Amino acid sequence: MLKNLLNGTAVLVLMSQAAIANDIIINGVPHTSGGTVNIPYGHGAVNCCATTELSTNTLPVISHEALPAVTTHHVPTITTHAAPAPIITHHQPTPVITHHAAPTVTHHAAPAVTETIINIKPAPVLPAPAPVFAAPVVAAPIVAAPVVAVGTGWSSRVYVGARGGFSNIRDTSFGLPDGRVNTDYEETGYNISGVAGWGTKSSSGLGYRLEAEVGYQTADVSSHTFGGNTFTSAAGGEISTVYGFVNAYVDVPLIQRLNGVVGGGIGIGQVDFDGHSVDIPGGGTFLDDDDTAFGYHLDAGLSYDVTDRIALEALYRYTNFVDVDVDVGVGSSAEIDVDSHNVVVGARYGF
Repeated sequence: MLKNLLNGTAVLVLMSQAAIANDIIINGVPHTSGGTVNIPYGHGAVNCCATTELSTNTLPVISHEALPAVTTHHVPTITTHAAPAPIITHHQPTPVITHHAAPTVTHHAAPAVTETIINIKPAPVLPAPAPVFAAPVVAAPIVAAPVVAVGTGWSSRVYVGARGGFSNIRDTSFGLPDGRVNTDYEETGYNISGVAGWGTKSSSGLGYRLEAEVGYQTADVSSHTFGGNTFTSAAGGEISTVYGFVNAYVDVPLIQRLNGVVGGGIGIGQVDFDGHSVDIPGGGTFLDDDDTAFGYHLDAGLSYDVTDRIALEALYRYTNFVDVDVDVGVGSSAEIDVDSHNVVVGARYGF
């Protein structure tokens, strides 16, 4: 635009002067006088006048004033003004945000949510068996309540066990031709036995047991009395019995796991009177014999069910072996009852 303006101004100057120039220079191009001079203006050319009509040489001023200024006024200044655009393009923090967030969120959440939902979906199947589950609930208290009160859950079981305790064998007495002999035994006698049996428990909580028992009982002599005299330090002897019983018991529930026990048994015992004597001048051994006799016992006590398989018990037992037939003195015999009071503790294990 500036170039065109300058060219137009030059035309007006040329026309106003109406001078004839010889050898003039227009836009750096020499022209001779004569003819028509075409002066560029805008996008075309204007026929100004004949060169002969130009006056004095004023055109060098036009050549000197306008064209160099137009030529040196470069637009590159405007073109280079857009250079800051790369600064905006380069300043992009977006890759940092995208790279940091996407892997963390996607990798952490997806597996946990997907797996949990799969496990929950089968839940709607539960309402179907509900009627089946509800029916036994009505009948359960009738069967289970007595069992809980007793503290055991077994109905029938084979078991084994062991017992042991103290025995106080009561005095024995028999007659000789010259008087009667009474023997007192130490209170520190003892007994031990093993048992094997079978038990059952009813719906009411009562337990019934049958068992076989094999045991041993013994005590030392404390004193002998005969002829009005009592001998202690000079008295000697021991009594012992190997026995076997068949027993029956009833376990009566009292509180949870605690039962009252009553029962007894019958059997036989090999009773041995060993070395009953008095160590004095004229004394000696007056009873040293054994016999097999019928026996029985009566028991009462408590038992505690530690588990459904293990039970502990504590019993009082009265035992009697009846009419033990032994030889006494020379050519004489006697029938002696051997009875005792016993405290017995034991344990049973069920299979």
